[in-house]
Amino acid sequence: MAKLAEVLRAEIIRISRREARIATMGIREAKIRLIKTVADLKRKIVKLQGENKWLVAAEKKRLAQKPQVGPEASKKARLTSKGIRRLRKRLGLSQAAFAKLLGASTQTVHMWETKDGALRLRDSTLAAVLSARAMGAREVKRKLAETDMKKTRREVVKRKRAKRR
Repeated sequence: MAKLAEVLRAEIIRISRREARIATMGIREAKIRLIKTVADLKRKIVKLQGENKWLVAAEKKRLAQKPQVGPEASKKARLTSKGIRRLRKRLGLSQAAFAKLLGASTQTVHMWETKDGALRLRDSTLAAVLSARAMGAREVKRKLAETDMKKTRREVVKRKRAKRR
């Protein structure tokens, strides 16, 4: 009789485990899906935090490099083609180097130097010209060299990233 009781007990346990497994199968699948979704969201958050950190640093750098000029100084500043040409010659720069310093194109600098009358420039360009007026030739050459170094570093990083892919 003890043998029959053990067999009956074992069968009841087996059937109850099977029923419990069947009942919780949907929950287990949902749990697996949720775990995968959470892991995917965590990866996206880490990626977005990295991009955000990079964008904040880039924006701070851009604002730090951007020369600021007050409204009084911009109203008082009278820029003419002769003044631009004289400034460029005083700094000892070619049109291309002067354009790089100001963040403009070579064609734009050429147009400024050949235009008649007063020049009307954007605020950011006007600020760059006014800050260039305050610089000396050595300081300008150092700033251009720094700009070239930054660009070559960026190109090296881009090449390395391209090789990884």
